[in-house]
Amino acid sequence: MSNPLEQREWTPQPPVSGREHYTYGPSTVPVGSFSADPDPYAPAGPVATWVINPLDGVLLRPHLDPTRLYGCCRRDGLGGPNLLCARCGSEVGIEISDCWTAYDVRLLSTAVSKSPHD
Repeated sequence: MSNPLEQREWTPQPPVSGREHYTYGPSTVPVGSFSADPDPYAPAGPVATWVINPLDGVLLRPHLDPTRLYGCCRRDGLGGPNLLCARCGSEVGIEISDCWTAYDVRLLSTAVSKSPHD
């Protein structure tokens, strides 16, 4: 579901404000890496999430349930998992890309493996 990635320490970016909210802000993690968020994103429930740069997400597609795709300008992720595996259709993550949110893809730890062979 992603390009090959290197694990990095969790160091979130400061929140964006003002006019920056109307563009895709910087992702929490750089391209080519992933981090484990110690505080799960609330709509994911009690499941910890792996945070990746949206540019590294592959084989992901939007959820078929339109109530999962809410947001002002793009997706805010508040409706729960809004990304599906393009191969099997399972819920695998949350895209957060709205004008007032971070710009990340959060893969559910229960849905993914860190190994390309698992």
